[in-house]
Formats: sequence, structure tokens, C-alpha cells
Amino acid sequence: MFNASLIPLSIFSTVGGWVLSGIGALITLVVAWLAKQYLLPYLSTERKRKMATYILLIADEVTDYFRLKYPKLKWTEWLDQAIDKIIDITGATKEVASRAAQAAIARKVN
Repeated sequence: MFNASLIPLSIFSTVGGWVLSGIGALITLVVAWLAKQYLLPYLSTERKRKMATYILLIADEVTDYFRLKYPKLKWTEWLDQAIDKIIDITGATKEVASRAAQAAIARKVN
């Protein structure tokens, strides 16, 4: 008698199965390439945007603090202290902290 349980039923056991698995691998490679090209830059940009927002909020708070601490001094006299404080809090570079502090002051002066 013929025993049907001995026949391999796997799709990958035939030549057509090899072709299908090759197409599946090719599709996986294309999806991975598309994710690398379009998804990773978006995620990196989103992270940088959130970090910039965080630094600007800290700069606003620090410049408010120094403006209240030294009400009779001009902002140019305590700007270096504010920049150092922003660097201490956020770990940003001096250039980024300087830009953030100057932007915070510009929003308050105008």
C-alpha cells in the first residue's frame, strides 16, 4: 500500500522551493536596504531634534537663573558662566552651548 506520510511535504524540498527561498532572501535584503536608507536617518534626526529641544530648554532655565541672580549686570557679563553651566548640565560642546545660550537671550531681549 501507498503510505502518504513518507512523502516530504516541505515547500523547500523541491526546486521551486529553492527558488521561493531565494526570492524570500532577496526580498529580505531589499527591505533591510530600504530600512537602512530611509528609516535609520529618520530615527537619527528625531533623536537629534529631541536633544536640541532639551538643550534649548536647559539654556532657557540657566539664562533665567543668571538674569535673576545678576539683575543689574548686562547679559554679556554672565554669559560665560551660563555657557559653562549648560555644558555641565547637558554635556554639549562649547559651541552648541554658546548658541543655545545666545538664542535664549535673544528670545528674552526682543
